[in-house]
Amino acid sequence: MESNQQERPRRPIRIGNASGAIGDGIDQVFRLASSGDVDAITADYLAEFNIAWKAIELQTNPELGYEPNFLEQLAWENGAGAKAVARNKVKVVHDGGALNPKGLARKVDEYFKSLGISDVKVAWIEGDNVTEQVKSNQLVGLRHLDQKDITFRNSDDTPTLAANVYTGQDGILKALEAGVDIVICGRCCDASPVMGLATWWHGWGPSAYDPLAGSLMAGHLIECGAYVTGGNYCGAMEVAELHHVGYPIAEISFDGSTVITKSEGSNGAVTVDTCTAQLLYEIQGHRYLNPDVTAFIGQAKLEQVGPNRVKLSGITGLPPPETSKVAICQLGGYQAEISAYVAGLDTDFKFNLMKSQVLGQVNMADFSTFSIEKYGSSLPDPRSQKECTVQIRMFAQSLKKEAFSQFRRAIFYNGMQGYCGLHLGMDWRTMEPKPFVRYFPALISRSSLPDLSVKFVAGEVFSVPSRKETAKKYVASLPSPQQSYPSVLDTGNAHAMVVRPLGDLFFARSGDKGGNANVGFWVRSEKAYPWARKFLTSAKLVELLADDWDDRYTVERCEFPHLRAVHFVIEGILQEGVSSSSVLDGFGKSIGEFLRARKVELPIDLVQDEDNRRKCAVEKATTEKARL
Repeated sequence: MESNQQERPRRPIRIGNASGAIGDGIDQVFRLASSGDVDAITADYLAEFNIAWKAIELQTNPELGYEPNFLEQLAWENGAGAKAVARNKVKVVHDGGALNPKGLARKVDEYFKSLGISDVKVAWIEGDNVTEQVKSNQLVGLRHLDQKDITFRNSDDTPTLAANVYTGQDGILKALEAGVDIVICGRCCDASPVMGLATWWHGWGPSAYDPLAGSLMAGHLIECGAYVTGGNYCGAMEVAELHHVGYPIAEISFDGSTVITKSEGSNGAVTVDTCTAQLLYEIQGHRYLNPDVTAFIGQAKLEQVGPNRVKLSGITGLPPPETSKVAICQLGGYQAEISAYVAGLDTDFKFNLMKSQVLGQVNMADFSTFSIEKYGSSLPDPRSQKECTVQIRMFAQSLKKEAFSQFRRAIFYNGMQGYCGLHLGMDWRTMEPKPFVRYFPALISRSSLPDLSVKFVAGEVFSVPSRKETAKKYVASLPSPQQSYPSVLDTGNAHAMVVRPLGDLFFARSGDKGGNANVGFWVRSEKAYPWARKFLTSAKLVELLADDWDDRYTVERCEFPHLRAVHFVIEGILQEGVSSSSVLDGFGKSIGEFLRARKVELPIDLVQDEDNRRKCAVEKATTEKARL
């Protein structure tokens, strides 16, 4: 394999992604490593919510704190994953070390040796953990990333469990240059493993901003695994097979341009639309920030260059910001929940009755959160009980564990005097209080960053040269927050209109960033885009959100002309983020689908064109599925 750094290979490096979340891609390390298609494998196992879980886990077992999925992937089919990695000399870089990369690196090394494989070099990266500095108030004045008037403070009631800086590619690059085969990171940025591999392969310098930015967005496209090959895709009816899909491969060229593809013969699809969905997912606007570069993505272009091959171009790079993100996890207290169900007629009356009965039985001062929400609706003239059953979710949080005796008693006290047909979910263990974590994202000056180091399991240690001294040379201050582009109010040419669901014309993808949700809409024809960008104003988004809108939220809007997309960030809609949110969809995954279901006036000609396009695409997928 052409992986000699000194030869500076110019062919694209082929990087596969084996996981986009915990429990994902159990067979993908084996499939990617054994296929011969890739030079390297990355994986993303971390999110705000499981970092929180790991922080709690460490309190009782300091040997844990890492995500074990990578070990399970190596052990697939009696070690076939590990054997394929070693046999084909595939580099592997990922963030599964979470809060204990040393612990996972040692387990990985032990597993290879248990298979009789002794020539795979394993190392971990240290330096992202700033927990002790935060606990001892060495890092002061940390302001909330989104709520600028809130400053972090330590508290006996909400002790700090973990604090980690989102690191870049420097440690990864040093490890690869030192000959490491498997690099275990902690809380590095999601795309940093891809960036580090591409930089090592092509020999880019720290100021090669355009190719660095291109590799950053390549990492963004593949970091969620099957999301870019057909998963979580609103056009899924146009994909022939959505089981055992191929996971993505990024072919990153020397200039930073990328082709996204997947293994030959695997299921799923790589199209302009699947890639558009992922590119618009969990972004903040036109600037995508990273410790090594700022990618300007406003002119991003996606082009179908072959079956299951999409080229990304138009990405330009700027210097990185002067700050890095730090994620702080605090023990927030305890939480519990239970769902009741209501069926048939008068569901609003029944819901309001239960809500008043339960709230009248608790002392609200003992709880920081007490939420009773109704989900779903009963169909008229239902043909089954399923069609007329509605969920009532009761959710509570408190600093005091003993407060939950009120929660349980209030529900049981009103059980026999409740509405007709009242029944609870059968797993009452969910009413037992369990600890939860509050997530506090902040920014830290680069000059305060700890040094990184690469530590081999075999004992060697390599320091990573600090970039603090060269920060002024390479770092530029960039305006914050992101620029919010104004809505276009003039509706232009008149169209004959029809009332249809928004999703009959628009595709969308939504997701979370802490307490914020983003949603990107796009249309699939040049003819539709001028009308679409004028229609999707910030005011229209607020109107579409309807009862889910709160005046405490704010909206940022921008446009992606080459993607025919309009993108919004809704700040505050997910409360403090998924690890402590009372929102059922704490990840914001279904916000886009809710909005696509809203009925609006759409131009008849544009909808008919899209109807025809979808009909042809579905027929093609059906034919392909029959052939398979």
